[in-house]
Amino acid sequence: MIIANPLYDVVFKYLLEDIDIAREIIATILGEDIIDLEVNPQETATEILPDGNIRILRFDFKATIETATGDHKKVLIELQKIKLALNVVRFRRYLGDNYGKLDNVILGDGTIIKIPLPIVTIYILGFPLEHLKHAVVKIDRQYKDVLTGQIIEDAKDDFVELLTHDSYFIQVRLLPAETKTKLERILQIFNPKFKTEDTHKLNFTGNTDDLIVQKIVNRLQRAIISEELRRKMDFEDDFYSALEDEYNKGVAEEAAKKDIIIAEKDQALIEKEQALIEKDQALENERQKVELLMQQLADMQKQNKK
Repeated sequence: MIIANPLYDVVFKYLLEDIDIAREIIATILGEDIIDLEVNPQETATEILPDGNIRILRFDFKATIETATGDHKKVLIELQKIKLALNVVRFRRYLGDNYGKLDNVILGDGTIIKIPLPIVTIYILGFPLEHLKHAVVKIDRQYKDVLTGQIIEDAKDDFVELLTHDSYFIQVRLLPAETKTKLERILQIFNPKFKTEDTHKLNFTGNTDDLIVQKIVNRLQRAIISEELRRKMDFEDDFYSALEDEYNKGVAEEAAKKDIIIAEKDQALIEKEQALIEKDQALENERQKVELLMQQLADMQKQNKK
């Protein structure tokens, strides 16, 4: 079946605007039950600001999670889909924004206070990481007694939790061809194996046994027949093409600068080596002169003895 390619920002945004789909996807990635999910305003996709900075599509969700013990906790979930390997400083800035956000919490006596929420980040990457060869990776935190080396179990502290966070990295190019788990079946919609000559479309032939996968596929089928979404995908093609050209140009310029620096260093080494050769040659000439002089003196001494 033909569906819209969710690696496009506009399609991904359309997909996650269905809050039920968003909740099921996020809950499956986290491996936890989400009781309630709210979406906060997110960055506009594919937009360049007047100062030259680029807005990246991001979603900020506020989730109420039911823990294994039956307790409920609120967390802020930052989800980003990233097509190109762009400057990591942008993502650190977004993360910094979320660390500064406060949320209303009702105490037992009815008092409302504002506190920060724990943060979880999810990155769906359309490009490969150089040193990480796994499709889905969780960067988990551990409490460890550095003096003894002992792992501290069941002793999480709110102060520490609010100053650190868990992260998930999903590399779509490394997703397996065969799906065995619910998470793999959900993420298969991003798998490049379904791509067609028309980059806007995927020819999806994956496993749709899960109801959530059926919902995702149905929504992406509706997306591909939308003329408005297709126009926005065309714009996105042009945007990222120009962005990639600019990025490659910058890489080429940096490489050219490095080549010049290397060439200058090579020339300096050649000149230094030539100076050493000339110095050695001068010393050799002096040595030969001294040997000649010594030989002449020896000859004169022999002549005088006669």
